[in-house]
Amino acid sequence: MKWCRIFLIMYFLYIICVLDGYFFLILNVLLAYIPLELAAFVYRKKRSPYLFWPIAFLWLLFFPNAPYLLTDFFHLENLRINAAQIGVFSNHPHIWERFTVMTVGVFFGLYTGFVSLKWMLDEWMIRWKSASTLFYWATFGGLTILSGYAIYLGRFARLHSVYLFTDPLRSLQQMLDAFSYPMLYFVICFIVIQTLIYLIFLKFPDKKD
Repeated sequence: MKWCRIFLIMYFLYIICVLDGYFFLILNVLLAYIPLELAAFVYRKKRSPYLFWPIAFLWLLFFPNAPYLLTDFFHLENLRINAAQIGVFSNHPHIWERFTVMTVGVFFGLYTGFVSLKWMLDEWMIRWKSASTLFYWATFGGLTILSGYAIYLGRFARLHSVYLFTDPLRSLQQMLDAFSYPMLYFVICFIVIQTLIYLIFLKFPDKKD
């Protein structure tokens, strides 16, 4: 946790002091990092259910901000990497510096987000007194569906987590209006993406496999 916090501060300082026009990454990476702090506050700690479940609910609201970061890669289009439309990318340092900063932010957000996901799933299994693998993955599946839906709302309806507190009625209307075939297809795509990331996250350190 200590090194994550130090890295986050250094990352933000670099964007503020060096980069122009990429301040949106500060908010997006911060929102993706918040679930880790929330999960760390309750993971393997004897918190009262009256404290744990509100924290778990907040975690659920903020977790989709981690996989949401993947959609920020579309901002690279503004760098005009392939401006000549001849299939050859520009090698301008300005472009690749921003590509690096964005990639580092996305990977950091994904890592902290999926660490928090594992911690929360483990904690939920303990509190529900369940060791069922089926129940574990069913819960994970439900979370990926909700997360994919939230990412769609954030990217296309421009609905962020904080709006649920500042303007709940309008947020609810946007959530209902979003249902469509494109939304369903988008959610399925992000279910696949999140599942693959989580499986890699779980299995990669396992030397037995």
